[in-house]
Amino acid sequence: MPNAIRQVFTYAVRPDMQHQIALGMRVWVPLGNRKAIGMVVRLHGEKPSFKCKSVSDLLDEKPLLDDELLYLTEWVSQYYFAGWGEVLQAALPSGLNYVAERYLSVLQSSDITKKERIIFDEIESLAEVSLEEAEKRWGTTIIRKMIEKESLELREEPKLKLRPKTVKGYTWPDDVREKVLDLLDGDVSEQPSPKKRPLWLMELARLMDFPPPITRKELKEHHSFTDHTLRRIEKEGLIEVVELDVDPSDMLLFEHEPEEISSLNAPQIDACNKVCYAIENNIFESFLLYGITGSGKTEVYIHALKAALEQGKGGLILVPEIALTPQTVRRFYKIFGDKIAVLHSRLNDRERYEAWLGLHNGTKTIAIGARSAVFSPVQNLGLIILDEEHDQSYKQEDPAPRYHAREVALMRASHLNIPVVLGSATPSMSSLHASGRGKHTFLKLSTRHENAKLPSVQILDLRQYKGAMRGPLTVALYEAIEDRLSRKEQIILLNNRRGFAAFLQCESCGDVPECPHCSVSLTFHRSNGTIRCHYCGYSRRAETTCKKCGDDAFTHKGAGTQRNEDDIQEWFPEARILRMDRDTTMRRDSHSKILNAFGNHEADILIGTQLVAKGLDFPNVTLVGVLNADTELAFPSYRSGERMFQLLTQVAGRSGRAEKAGEVYLQTRMPEHESLIHASRHDFESFARVEIEQRRDLFYPPFSRLVQFQFKSDDASKVGAAAECFTNILTRVAKSFLTQAEHRKKYAILGPAPAMIYKLYDDYRWESLIKVDTSVGAKNMWNFLTHVHEIYEKERPAGTSSVRVNVNMEG
Repeated sequence: MPNAIRQVFTYAVRPDMQHQIALGMRVWVPLGNRKAIGMVVRLHGEKPSFKCKSVSDLLDEKPLLDDELLYLTEWVSQYYFAGWGEVLQAALPSGLNYVAERYLSVLQSSDITKKERIIFDEIESLAEVSLEEAEKRWGTTIIRKMIEKESLELREEPKLKLRPKTVKGYTWPDDVREKVLDLLDGDVSEQPSPKKRPLWLMELARLMDFPPPITRKELKEHHSFTDHTLRRIEKEGLIEVVELDVDPSDMLLFEHEPEEISSLNAPQIDACNKVCYAIENNIFESFLLYGITGSGKTEVYIHALKAALEQGKGGLILVPEIALTPQTVRRFYKIFGDKIAVLHSRLNDRERYEAWLGLHNGTKTIAIGARSAVFSPVQNLGLIILDEEHDQSYKQEDPAPRYHAREVALMRASHLNIPVVLGSATPSMSSLHASGRGKHTFLKLSTRHENAKLPSVQILDLRQYKGAMRGPLTVALYEAIEDRLSRKEQIILLNNRRGFAAFLQCESCGDVPECPHCSVSLTFHRSNGTIRCHYCGYSRRAETTCKKCGDDAFTHKGAGTQRNEDDIQEWFPEARILRMDRDTTMRRDSHSKILNAFGNHEADILIGTQLVAKGLDFPNVTLVGVLNADTELAFPSYRSGERMFQLLTQVAGRSGRAEKAGEVYLQTRMPEHESLIHASRHDFESFARVEIEQRRDLFYPPFSRLVQFQFKSDDASKVGAAAECFTNILTRVAKSFLTQAEHRKKYAILGPAPAMIYKLYDDYRWESLIKVDTSVGAKNMWNFLTHVHEIYEKERPAGTSSVRVNVNMEG
């Protein structure tokens, strides 16, 4: 079941189903007083000691998940302390997961009010209505009340499986060609001049040159057939109309030129050979491919993937956020074409289903996608690649299961005895530490491809430029932009804060408008005159007078990308500027349009948040400016220094990627920070040494497993009481469980305390965490956490049953 219940349920199978049911199929089963969708994960002939309900119906003709993916999802469930049903839900695309639709129908009309009578009669006249529609029309409260009074019955039905999108096409049997020749011969005998032949007959002869089936769209757009001609040929009964599946490659619109595969240099060849050996010999080996920005990691991926395909194996490529990396996808598509199925959040349900189905039935052999693509049903999988393995987007936060795609990929590769490649210019401390302990084979690309040079980096202390600023630019960065514009070269500017201003503040009383649903200030967006919460999405018109003191003395604090765009346009009125942040990329394909325009030099300056730091390769970019290099340090996390180094290194790597030399300017108020100094020197090794030692001293990952417990409730007093109770139990159980002589382990418990953002989506939040020695295995952690939850269920304070406890494994 798709819920957080950490157990499986046993059902009986009717005799008529016993030869059809199989592992990996969805079933329709009774659950309490309703029916629900479940997944068959085990089959056995042992009679249980309790009475079983029976499976009501089978929802699939063939299994959706094979044994390998069932094993993987069970492991994720245990390792991340999640419900197996939650993991199965994440592994399936929309339309094939546990989605059910809820409907209302009438039961009895006694003891209902006049208003309820109106609703009752209308639902009765409709025979049924969905719960969602009923709550929209009449309100949630009254509908729920009628269900409780048993005036209305609520039932669930499985959502119908999505069918692949089809287009109109034509086919014809082999003997039609002979009929066409007969028609043409007969026509010649009757008509002395071939020019007088009917147009439809001449087009029919041309149609026979194409192998069937063929889409109507292709005939019209690429071969100049007309609707009139095709209808006439169809009317003659010489071709047959068919529905053809849409080839997802039609949607990509990328060039396919497999012969354009690039040659490798010596370090790339060495790395590729080691990966290919593991592919050929079915060996599990994890490779940490450390390559500076522009060193050609993607080319290594492509050659290794080509080797896997030549051996009849499939490939899985994970990228941090595929909508942000269209250039990466384009490079893979150029070589592998329609063998690729692309999976990402910008696809609609039907497109996601079609991509998944292509992999499931083997018509597609390569999956490229973001985090959840780690569960892709690639047939005969032979290689897994994680590009930018350090990226925090590989970690799923909400909703559950809160897994890390890197760890799941490693487990999947281990189970299948295949290699996995973790690539990055700034590897995570976890992967680097594992490499040092021999868990990963370390591969290194230390020079840029085709001898391009790393950019020079200058640190600019904003404290020294207070009287020498041009809007958000120091004089030095301003002059560098002016120089590049005069040379017709391009510039990327990073500010990891969107909006016009971070917040508004009343100069008279100091009040800052906050979100009514979250304990955060509202960001001002001047383009539409609103203030908006970047967490829950709440927005309203920006007030001009202060609600506290009545003065009209609001000022803008903390410039975002929107204001940067306005200011820079004012200083460089002739420059063509594009902005790339969440506000400008909300529409589908907007990322690609912006990047294509910049790549075609339709703009001189690209301003954006961290979106501009990922996977971009523009040969004409010779200058990168970071307007505020300190933004990552604003978040209280043991990873903040690492994230700052990674972001600065990644965005710096966008400059000077071809024959033109590049420069990077980092504006900061903390020029002495170690992360920034090491990033300016392109010195990852020195940064990593310092960071690893700090983690060791503070007992943070990779030297511990960090488990965060988050408590949520719309009642502030209840959530605090629940957090205190749970943490006391956690301390008590840890003391007895983790300090026993046979497995004495180091641990530390922090909290409970209000979360950094205390209120979010109208929920108040508290947090606790425990750091546990990494030698405590997954099974022991499962038993430990299960024991804590069992005691908590017995001892939790009265009235706190509605407080939700989320478990998040971070280390």
